[in-house]
Amino acid sequence: MGSTLMGIRGRWAFVFICISLSFGSFADEAAQVTFALRLADHTSSVSILLAAGLIGGILSGPIAPMILRRIGPRKTIPAVFLLQSLLIAVASLANQFWSYVVVSMALGSTGSLQWAAIMVAIPSYTNEERYIDRVNRITQSVRNMGYVGGPALGGLLYGVAERSRGLLLLALLVLVAAPVTALCFKVLDSFSQKSDQAPTQEKQKGRFDLPDLFRTAGVIRAVAPLLMTAVLTSTLNVLLIFRIRTELQFSAEIYGFVISALSVGLIVGPVVFSGMLARFGDAAGASIAASIIGFGILWLALSDAAWIIMCATFLIGSANGIQNALTASFMMKAIDPQRRVNLMPAYIFCIQASVFLGFLSAGMISTAHVSMALVAVGVATTIIGACGFALNVKNRPSMVTKGA
Repeated sequence: MGSTLMGIRGRWAFVFICISLSFGSFADEAAQVTFALRLADHTSSVSILLAAGLIGGILSGPIAPMILRRIGPRKTIPAVFLLQSLLIAVASLANQFWSYVVVSMALGSTGSLQWAAIMVAIPSYTNEERYIDRVNRITQSVRNMGYVGGPALGGLLYGVAERSRGLLLLALLVLVAAPVTALCFKVLDSFSQKSDQAPTQEKQKGRFDLPDLFRTAGVIRAVAPLLMTAVLTSTLNVLLIFRIRTELQFSAEIYGFVISALSVGLIVGPVVFSGMLARFGDAAGASIAASIIGFGILWLALSDAAWIIMCATFLIGSANGIQNALTASFMMKAIDPQRRVNLMPAYIFCIQASVFLGFLSAGMISTAHVSMALVAVGVATTIIGACGFALNVKNRPSMVTKGA
């Protein structure tokens, strides 16, 4: 009976996550693209806009535990949608550069808060590892769909709606997500007999705790390869356009196909391929994925045929999606339920900071040395993955259920 109930709860969790993440990631990416298109005449403005989103994500880390502790992850997600809708509407009315920057920073912050809430919510419905793995992998893929479809939606709204209308339409779409997710949570909770975890958590103060995160058994070994890979792959994202457009002199259409292959890999990887590497353990499998990313970057740097580069970027995207999914599964299992509200935001803060560091590092690389830089990034990522696998081959924590 318990397994049947858990199966029903797992399926409803799947529905909730798909709805919430598709709305959230689509809206965030579409808004960023719309802002960028309106500032396309000034490259420095676009760079500031992108940096603002990353900085917002970093700044949300210290405040996320307090918010999650006060109102809970299940109420946080609809609240985030309401706030995002308001922010986008304000940006459409203000129609100024700095309004876009402020809204971009706020969207980055609320997006990270929402992701932290989801990572706390997923394991709160079940202690069974196979359900956590399944829901988490689908969550990762659905989230990545927003990175693919969001820019297309933003471009469409920018093209068909003049001036502020596109942003207002986007704000309306995000507004619809709030009651939808709130309703889905009520349905989920109706299948939950009771929650023993919440009362325990309410007695504690929500606080951002990086030292406690890294004191958790096995976390440093598991997370370090991901963070180092995040720095390097963020550099790749910036260098890729110079490799394709400047060095190889490929058309914008070819560059679009290359990015599409990367995006498809991000969607397919977590759901289709994660299970194969998970057999080695979540942390070890994520490290294998890092080595695959490194191999893909080397393949990209040493090839000059468009179809080979597309295969390489698909491989990189798939492995990146796998690494993110397996590391997230590891964190959900390794962290005590009583500490998830404090430590999940700290984990996401580390990822955001690593991505921002990679973004800054890429700006220091001369466009004359793009291929050499990509080779160095590929070799470094492969070595990081191999070392991570050696460190994590026995790093398999059982599901922590204290307080659950």
